[in-house]
Amino acid sequence: MGKEHLSHFRRCENGVMAVEFAMVAPVMILLMLASVELPRAIMTGQEVSRAARTMADLVSRENLASLDDVYAAGAAVADLPLADLGIVVTAAGVYSESGALVAKVCSIKTSNATGLAVKSVIGPAPPASAEAGARYVMAEVGYTYKPAFTIIPALMRYRFSNTVQWPVRKGTTYKGKPEIVLPNGKPCE
Repeated sequence: MGKEHLSHFRRCENGVMAVEFAMVAPVMILLMLASVELPRAIMTGQEVSRAARTMADLVSRENLASLDDVYAAGAAVADLPLADLGIVVTAAGVYSESGALVAKVCSIKTSNATGLAVKSVIGPAPPASAEAGARYVMAEVGYTYKPAFTIIPALMRYRFSNTVQWPVRKGTTYKGKPEIVLPNGKPCE
């Protein structure tokens, strides 16, 4: 009787589909969740970039007594909570030092982030402002991503950040150049 049961068990095909489904279902579920999470993450990165561009553009237009409206506009364009954004807005000047053009911080304003100190070197002058005495605005926005699903470990606590350098459009003229002075800041020296 034992050999008959084994022989019958070997030929039996009942439940094969259930086993196949049990093997394929987790993979299909992971693919479905990833097809939601990855586009959402890409869109969040684009929103952070859009917020930085918006803030740089708004600040470059004129001196403002407060940047609260600029921060709110950046958060609205990005469709992200303002409290979750790390924002650094910098008014910078370009100086000639040892034959090289160097950008330095003239005034700075932050929200939920830390920035460089006034007179700190930012780095080489951006190509659009590559002349001594040039002035520009720089907006940096950072956001720690909050995934809807925790299936992709690389996205857990991933930080999107974007820095935009924008030429001064209007501003107060100091030393013959239009310049933006951020709230509680001073013009470039």
